[in-house]
Amino acid sequence: MRVSVVIPAYDAETTVGAAISSALLQTYSDLEVVVVDDGSKDGTGAIAGSFPDPVRVVRQDNAGVAAARNRGVAEARGELIAFCDADDVLLPGHLEALVETLDRNGGIATSNCYWLFPGGIHPSRKRYKGRFPRPDAQRLAILEQNFVSTMSLFPTALAGEIGPFDEGLAVAEDWDFWLRAIYAGRRVSLQPRPLALYRWGSAGLAADAKRMDEHAAEVLRKALARDDLSAEERAYVKRRLDGPGPAEHGREGDEALRRGRYRDAAARYRAAAALAPSETRLVWKSRALRTAPWLAGPLLRSRQLRIEDATGFEEGHVR
Repeated sequence: MRVSVVIPAYDAETTVGAAISSALLQTYSDLEVVVVDDGSKDGTGAIAGSFPDPVRVVRQDNAGVAAARNRGVAEARGELIAFCDADDVLLPGHLEALVETLDRNGGIATSNCYWLFPGGIHPSRKRYKGRFPRPDAQRLAILEQNFVSTMSLFPTALAGEIGPFDEGLAVAEDWDFWLRAIYAGRRVSLQPRPLALYRWGSAGLAADAKRMDEHAAEVLRKALARDDLSAEERAYVKRRLDGPGPAEHGREGDEALRRGRYRDAAARYRAAAALAPSETRLVWKSRALRTAPWLAGPLLRSRQLRIEDATGFEEGHVR
């Protein structure tokens, strides 16, 4: 067996069936599906247990998403791990394209995807647009932001080499894991076609912006304790820990843009882009508003509101 699709699930009865079905409908067939029921109180376990082989359900007391990921990796029989969260959906060619990318480039293969909003998807709302960090720039880029999707493919043995997901992190556990993998010498390749749907919603831990920011700071504090940072990398982490991060600046920039405060939006995007120059969306917005925010601002605002209205986006979502 080549691939184990690991689905951590907690109180996900409304979505876990779709996630499992999407894994079973892959054009790549050398796989198993391991669902880790992390102490759900609803029908998650029963729904997952109704699927036949190659689906296996592992049950544990509620211990959080990092523990569920670790349990899934430990239970996996495949040589490669592919994660799919219980509220996400894989399109049929997702795994085949990821396996081809990994076989060609080695390391870790990460997948592009559409954001799945309550109102559906929009062709402009993809996880990756524009440049992807070059291999020689990925050490600094992974400190700037988590540019690796959870819907990635990597060798099962990797967790044994770099250590498991940090169960002390309620969120951002994947960022910490990918950071450690990159600093251990692994490099990430992008499968650029959006062949999955990554749900953007207000439910769950990832929607709590303040908590997400706190755990992001914890990831960076862990990184600062490493003894293999370059002088440039160490200086960057210290700068990040001294104030708001790019995600917070970006959210405030989006809110200022919604309210028509174009100079404020320009300043926030500029601060965000300075901290995360590998994030093309922030850099693009910063440049668009740089010279004449009162001119470009209304155009950007109109586009943003139009897309948010079409997709059912609500303020405060951070996933």
